[in-house]
Amino acid sequence: MGGTIGLILGREYFSRVRKKSFIIMSILGPLIIAGVMIFAFWMSLEESENQKILVVDDNHPFFTELEGNETLLFEVQDISLDQAEALLDVSDFTGILYLPQNILQSKVGELYFKKQPSFKVQRRIEESVQQYMEIRKLEEFDITESDYRRLKAPFTLLTFQFDSSSGRMEETNILPAVVGLVFGILIYLFIFMYSIQVMRGVIEEKTSRIIEVMISSVKPFQLMMGKILGVGAVGLTQFLIWVVLSIVIFSVGQSVILGDKYVAGADQGNVTEMVQSEMDADNQLNITKMSQDDNLFNSIRRVNFPVMIAVFLFYFLGGYLLYSALMAAVGSAVDSDTDTQQFIIPITFPLLLAYILSFSVFENPSSGMAVWLSIIPFTSPVIMMIRVAFGIESQDLWQVYLSMGLLIITFLGTVWVSSRVYRTGILMYGKKASFREMIKWIRY
Repeated sequence: MGGTIGLILGREYFSRVRKKSFIIMSILGPLIIAGVMIFAFWMSLEESENQKILVVDDNHPFFTELEGNETLLFEVQDISLDQAEALLDVSDFTGILYLPQNILQSKVGELYFKKQPSFKVQRRIEESVQQYMEIRKLEEFDITESDYRRLKAPFTLLTFQFDSSSGRMEETNILPAVVGLVFGILIYLFIFMYSIQVMRGVIEEKTSRIIEVMISSVKPFQLMMGKILGVGAVGLTQFLIWVVLSIVIFSVGQSVILGDKYVAGADQGNVTEMVQSEMDADNQLNITKMSQDDNLFNSIRRVNFPVMIAVFLFYFLGGYLLYSALMAAVGSAVDSDTDTQQFIIPITFPLLLAYILSFSVFENPSSGMAVWLSIIPFTSPVIMMIRVAFGIESQDLWQVYLSMGLLIITFLGTVWVSSRVYRTGILMYGKKASFREMIKWIRY
């Protein structure tokens, strides 16, 4: 029996990996993934470009001493907005900051620009104007600027989780949770994509009558399992290709395309000059150290990728085998793709629900909803990835083991049920099947 399934598995696997569509997607997928990541890094570093802002102050010279930093330069001129707009086109100014006469009451200004600045640049301009107005308004309360800076108390919250097994506090990091969310979404996409391929493969063989010849040599259960395992092996192969090529392409791209910006971005902290200027030397060194330790590049190294990939492979295989068995049963019961809609929607609804609720679980991974969704086999492949990424307490590990055990048991039960539908439906033509009809086939 195992040898027969192995032959069918090999046939399904090699017939699919040799297709041009598989080769193209295996190369195109990593290019898209790495391209999006490089573009995201490039956009995040765009704020380092120098910004020279022409300030139009209707209360001139109130904002004359407005200060920026190394990458943000303010130049205040006593001109009208119309004159500034005309000057913008023929000068090296990158934008116009218009501060109307009622700025102290409305607290609303306007920014005109040639090229859309990043959100961080806009936020930095807002902070500069806000702080400047605060300092100037101190004169009404007879408070000096030095006293004001001493009164301000910048606050940074670092989060730690107690590990009962080691008895130590470990600092938490949001990036592993983001990786878990991405892996969960990948599981959703891979399960849906490859289980649909199983269904369409069954329909194709059924409509071409090839299945009649194959059934004379192998049992329907062997045929179904060989097809499911073969397509699953194709999915794993493509995933591994994507991982390897994405890492290679991204590593080359970040050094070639980003160049010096990448190095500067890796060394740049997250603390703005405004915050640093309001702290003493010791606090500034501590915050700078923390910001360097918590930058994106160092945070990536903290992700436990061996554990994440191992959990990903288990839940991908378990979820795929579960849903592909159901899809194989659907494919055997219909004669064309148009007849599958009434079955696909209810079958894949739990998987779609898990994808939708994954963002809520990301915000609160310890909620009751998150726990139950990570245990129920039809939603656990997506949700448990996120919970594992956040970290599960040792006393809650039973939830992971229960989730894995239920997924295996449910898969085996689903294969048994699907095989009974498959053996009858695969040789039935010209009759539209229904859920009631399938229940009868299961009882045969």
